[in-house]
Amino acid sequence: MKFKTTKKAISSEYSKIVKIGYCNAQFLLKFEEPIAYSTRAEGWACDYYDINDILISTGYAPIDGRNTHCSYDIVKKYDDQARTISDNYNLTYEQQKEQVTALLQDFIKEIA
Repeated sequence: MKFKTTKKAISSEYSKIVKIGYCNAQFLLKFEEPIAYSTRAEGWACDYYDINDILISTGYAPIDGRNTHCSYDIVKKYDDQARTISDNYNLTYEQQKEQVTALLQDFIKEIA
């Protein structure tokens, strides 16, 4: 169950942060559960995922990235690959999850 937090509080806990726009990594993060979320005046702002002690912030208003080498093109490359895996109905759910999780680990290695 994710908890509500502030951007300031969560960013003080992580030295490496990845900023990803809304739905730009929906397939890459498909099998992950967010640990927390933040809101703003208009409502929900972003979700936070802890992957190997790196914070991924994704949403309408994610927190700024820090100490990572992430770009839109890198996120798109990995999310497109994750989508291909997710759309492969010859794979079982467990196989899809295993492959997407491995892809997420590769993504983290590339940007860290």
